[in-house]
Amino acid sequence: MQILMIVGSEMGNAEMVGDLVKDELEGLGHEVRVISDGGLAEAELDAAETLLVVSSTTGLGDVPQNVEALYGELVEERPDLGHLRYGLVGMGDRNYKDTYCGGPKKWIAILDELGATRVGEPLMLDATDHPTPDLDALAWLPGWLDALES
Repeated sequence: MQILMIVGSEMGNAEMVGDLVKDELEGLGHEVRVISDGGLAEAELDAAETLLVVSSTTGLGDVPQNVEALYGELVEERPDLGHLRYGLVGMGDRNYKDTYCGGPKKWIAILDELGATRVGEPLMLDATDHPTPDLDALAWLPGWLDALES
């Protein structure tokens, strides 16, 4: 299966998770293309069928700066993503009560609005309770892959 992975990382944790998940997916025989900057042209969402978003939260519940342009173009241009199935690994800190996992929640909202189909439950990781988000993401991954195939 070909999987497009969008990795939004501010401090490097989501990037670490994305790298490990990519390696695991490739080890299972999947082709993975990672986008961590650029906009819609670079993401080529129209050519993708399966998307995995790995995103942390920054500021007051925002998407990380490295994927801000892509997120902004989705909001402004509103392409039809009805052909796309997606999963999400989100990271945040519950100490920021009102904005906890705000970045990942924004990804879910815009992808759903644009017609993408969410597959499986998103994995939302709290930095307080999940000191090893990479291992948590690897534990979540088989269930997501199973849901994609069913």
